[in-house]
Amino acid sequence: MKISPIDVRQQQFKLKFRGFDVEEVDSYLELIANELEDINRENETIKNELRKMEQAIEEYKKAEGDLRKAIASAQDFKKDAIEKANQEAQIIIKQSEIKAAEMLKSAEGKLFKLEKDIAELKSKKMQFEVQMRAMIDNHLKLLDMLGKEGEKK
Repeated sequence: MKISPIDVRQQQFKLKFRGFDVEEVDSYLELIANELEDINRENETIKNELRKMEQAIEEYKKAEGDLRKAIASAQDFKKDAIEKANQEAQIIIKQSEIKAAEMLKSAEGKLFKLEKDIAELKSKKMQFEVQMRAMIDNHLKLLDMLGKEGEKK
């Protein structure tokens, strides 16, 4: 049972022979009622502060939850970004390998063609030299014949 300051002020006691001094009892009851009012006001203030603190705690918990979600989202984004970067790197590596293989194949083809061209040129040079020697030999023979005919005349 809660006792309010009004209950204390309105409390009546029966008078008996040789009882307490009524004014002293009333004065003491008034003092108790005032103290009880002060305690009730202080209690109400504390309850209000407690409600405010509970609200602040709830807001902090919500902010903490939001922060945890943001951190988790950032971690997911980081993971996705790293995965995407790795995939792109693998694609670039594969493309580079393909391009390098194509370049090597092209260079090998050019080298083969150059070697073939060199072989053909060497062959043509030898043919030219053979033809030139034959022609020089023919001209020498012709000169020798002309020289011998000129001596006979």
